[in-house]
Formats: sequence, structure tokens, C-alpha cells
Amino acid sequence: MSSSYDFDQRGHLVAPPRVRPRLAQAKPSARELSLAPRRSLAPLPRPLAPSPKPSDLTLDRSRDDLLTSFGKLTLSDRYLLAGEGVQDMFARVSCAFADDVAHAQRLYDAMSRLWFMPATPVLSNGGTTRGLPISCFLNSVSDSLEGIVGAWNENVWLASNGGGIGTYWGNVRSIGEKVKGGVTSGIIPFIHVMDGLTLAISQGSLRRGSAAVYLDIQHPEIEEFLEIRKASGDFNRKSLNLHHGINVTDEFMHAVRAGSAFALRSPKTNETVREIDARQLWQRILENRLQTGEPYLLFIDTVNRALPKHQRELGLKVSTSNLCSEITLPTGIDHRDEERTAVCCLSSLNLEAWDQWNEEEGFIEDIMRFLDNVLTIFITVAPDGMKRARYAALRERSVGLGVMGFHSFLQAKGIPMESVLAKSFNLNMFRKIRRDADAASVALARERGPCPDALERGVMARFSHKIAIAPTASISIICGGTSACVEPIPANIYTHKTLSGAISVRNPHLAKLLAAKGADTSAIWQSIIAHEGSVAHLDILSEREKAIFRTAFEIDQRWIVELAADRAPFICQSQSINLYLPADVDKWDLHMLHWTAWQRGLKSLYYCRSKSISRAAFAGKISDGDKVAAPQPQRTDYEECLACQ
Repeated sequence: MSSSYDFDQRGHLVAPPRVRPRLAQAKPSARELSLAPRRSLAPLPRPLAPSPKPSDLTLDRSRDDLLTSFGKLTLSDRYLLAGEGVQDMFARVSCAFADDVAHAQRLYDAMSRLWFMPATPVLSNGGTTRGLPISCFLNSVSDSLEGIVGAWNENVWLASNGGGIGTYWGNVRSIGEKVKGGVTSGIIPFIHVMDGLTLAISQGSLRRGSAAVYLDIQHPEIEEFLEIRKASGDFNRKSLNLHHGINVTDEFMHAVRAGSAFALRSPKTNETVREIDARQLWQRILENRLQTGEPYLLFIDTVNRALPKHQRELGLKVSTSNLCSEITLPTGIDHRDEERTAVCCLSSLNLEAWDQWNEEEGFIEDIMRFLDNVLTIFITVAPDGMKRARYAALRERSVGLGVMGFHSFLQAKGIPMESVLAKSFNLNMFRKIRRDADAASVALARERGPCPDALERGVMARFSHKIAIAPTASISIICGGTSACVEPIPANIYTHKTLSGAISVRNPHLAKLLAAKGADTSAIWQSIIAHEGSVAHLDILSEREKAIFRTAFEIDQRWIVELAADRAPFICQSQSINLYLPADVDKWDLHMLHWTAWQRGLKSLYYCRSKSISRAAFAGKISDGDKVAAPQPQRTDYEECLACQ
């Protein structure tokens, strides 16, 4: 590769006159891979064209009416600048990350029509100097004191700039292993320090420090790691403010199937430290998930098999995920002996508005251009404490285009989630989204140059990854109260607390149906509240209508796994998939749901949400099929990561 190639501040490949860029497989030069200039948070640079201004756009303030009162309250409480209206915010964000005025106008129109919504860090900080437009990070800890302290320091920087962090600890030797001058104290005390740092770092008025830690299933400290969020025991070995996830291997799942022993191995030497009964460990994991909602599960071999070919050829590997288990990007030392802290830039399409935008030519390309520009701005303005994140963002330029409103779309169409028609729409939607995102990546690579990871392997791709399905709890509220992510609705009516007070939220599609039947009355809604948001008791509804408006806990969870598995081939990263289960779930059903998720190719599972999160321990073997003992009430903390919403 000629050393005369370079990348400008917007991430565009620049070649000298009369030189044709070669997609060679040799290592790019240092100059070619140089990071954008380090800058403090300052007005966003526009080296190639003047930044569009909100005054250049035609705003339609009547589109405020597309938002619910709850959505407007949410924006006012959290995201609007002083004196800013809803349409002004959409214009500000559109202009901050647009190619030109025409692109900004299209982005504004799409955003103000609620066709898509950027993640909240983009809404909050786009076009301002108060923070970064990306706050989703993943990093790894190396097996040395220097590496551990370095990870702590980096996490302080990431959290102080609004970051939600996923950190991998699987490289660090377990307790009692030999080191120079003695033996190790293991990972648990070091994770405890990270817990304290996370709690201490403020993320401003919008969010506090938030982090998750991940560990391999074969790590010798996996059993104690499972317990770090439980308050009982030695406080100095607990991390109550962190979330945790486990990298589950195919080898382990095969050991569970066989009922055999499973080796826990040293991360340093790969030698077996001890063996454990695989089924007993699996049962403990499932028990913890039902009791506390966690750990998240990352099926790590499935993830790495699906890594883009050019990244596999470079020897890159995924070892962790993020706070919401949908981001799967390489971290740690790469093939150039550089440290990567993965970064992902997120936005979500509103599937409830599918009929309005799915035939709109260039719509998804416009959003991919928007995300590419967000990445470039981050690379340009991120502080020195984020140099590893800046490097990773420049090398792979991964983004996460997601969705929301899937269940709302089905309800608007009168389609139960548990139906073949829902499967058909699911497949068609994600096939189209992936096809258009892939096309946009190629088009942008031809226009601006491939990302360096792809360039090094001769691949014409602007983005290494394009699709990730994040939770969207906040932005779905903004988008007219549509259903979050690909999730089923939790209830047909609920009360949500905001900074401005409590507000009652009703399912608009159910309200429309009840109104048509002359039954949209306070008495009916009170009865729905009394039945925990369910309509199963309403005689005025047909059985099909009741099926359409089943809540998350009423839907057969096999359909959640089935729909997730169907869309999985079109998602290059992962999905935030929750399971909704009663506390007395049959333990065979609990096992089979998780087992099927792995078998069908899901890359991760997020929370296991239970109406009561504490129950007696498992008794007997996986195949016994009896009911779990009665639960004892306990509080659940299903914290959502605002970095992904």
C-alpha cells in the first residue's frame, strides 16, 4: 500500500492526483491509519463543506402533534436545550450530521415524521459542545497490573463523557495462579474497584455511570462471578452497581447436553485448574437469571463465526458485549498490535411507520450517511483519554441501525405476534433493512473510501458492521409511544414516572378498538389495570382480539425466540432480547427456551424478566420437569442503558 493515501477529518479516503487506490492485502501505512487530530469538545468541524444551519431548513411545527404528551414531557425533561422546541431539536440534530442542506432536510423530515430516531446521546449532544454523540463502548482488560489500571483509567474517561461500558475480564488470571513474586488475587477485587469507580463518576444531568462486566464460562472464578450482584456475603467481593454477562461457548453447551464435567481453565496457560459439573453450572446460571434478571448470555462462538470475513481474516475476535448485549465488536490487541476499545453509533427505524417509509427511495442510505457522519465527528472531537476508542472507530467504522415499533405495527394491522403472518412481516422487514444497509455501505465506500479494516482485505465496505437491535425504551416514547425494540408490549396501560410527575400511558391501538366497540371507558381501563395490563378478561373482545393485545408475560416465549432466530441472519451484530417468565416457570421450559436460543443461532440474551425475581434453588436434574418452589418477593433492577436508547 502506498504511503501517499490518507483519511481526511470526515473519514474520507484521500488519494493524490493520478494515483489509483489499490485494494491490496499488505498492511496499510502508519500515515494511512493515522487518527484524526485530537480536539477538545468544540464546535464540530466541517472540512469539506459548510455545516447546514437549522435556519436553512423548512420546519413543520404541526408535526409536534405526532408526539404524545408523554413524549413531549420526556423531551422537555431530558433532551431539549433551553428555549428549544421539538422541531428545533430535530433540525439541530439533522444539521449537525448531514452532508448538505438537502440531506439535512430529508433527515429532518424523516425524524419529525417519527420514521426513525437517533440514540439519545445524538439527540442530546448533536450540534452542541456539551458532550459526545456516541456513548456505547466495549473494552478488554489485559493480564497485567498495568492493563488493569489502564482499563480503570479508560473507564473513568468513558463514563465521565457519558459512556455506557462493557468490559471483558476473561484475560486476567484467576485467584491463586502464579505471578512474579507470589500468586494472584483474582478478578473479583479488581472488578469491585471498577464498581466503585462506576458509581463515583457522574455522567451529567442525563445519566450516571453505567457498566457491565463479562467473563468466559471456562474462567476458574465463574462461580463467584455469578454472585457479584447479590448483596449477601463479603461486601468487598461484591459489585452491586455493575451488570454482568457470561460468554457461553459451544463446548460448554455440548457438555450440558452430555451431562459431563466441564474444565475451568487458566486464561494464561489454558491448563485445567479444576472441573465442574456442566449441568449444575447451567442450572445456577438459569436460577440467577430468574432471580435477578442476569447474567446476560453471549453465545460467543456464534458471535465470532458471524464476524465479517475481512475482520476474521485480520485475526480480530469478539470477547465481550455492552450493557444491552446487542453490540458485538472486536476489542483488545489487534493485528497491528494496537489496543481497540470498540465504539458503536446507534439509531433506530420505526417499524410502526413501515408503510410510510419502506418504499421511500434512499431513506436507509440517508440514515447510514447520517451515522457515518456521527462516527466522523466522534473521531474528530473525542478527547485523548478515548484514543483507543477513536482508533477502533476509525479502523472499523461500525454502526448499529436498529428498530422499534414491531409489536405496535402488528397490533395496528390486527396481527397477533404469535402467528405465521408476524413471522412473514418479520422476515421481509429485516431482509429489506439489511439489503439497503449493505448497499449504502458499498455506495459510501465508493464515495468516501472503505474503512481501513475492509480496505486492508480488499473489501468495498464503509462499515464493518451495520445492524444492531438496541432496546430503544427512551426513543420509542419519543416516537409516539411505539413499542420498544422488537419487544412485545409489557402492558396495555401503565403509569410512568417522569421528572414532571406521573403519567398514565394507554395502548393507542387498543383504545381505538375499544372506542369502536363503545367501550373506551374509565371502568374498562381500570379493569385492565386490575389485571396487570391484560385484556384476557374482557368479554367484549374476541379471542383473536385478545391474542393481538397479549402482553409480554402472556405471549408464549417460544415465539420471542422464534422471531429473533428468524431475523438473526440479517443482523450483523446482535439483538437485545428479553425473556418474560412467571416466577414459578417450569424449569424444563426455562432450560429449553435458553437452549433453543443457542441452537437457533441467537448471539445473545439480555434480561430474563420475572414478575418475582427470587425463588428457591433448583432441585433435581434439568429433565425433572417439576415446578420451582414458591418465590419470595424481592426488588428487581432491570436498568436500561441510555447509551443505546
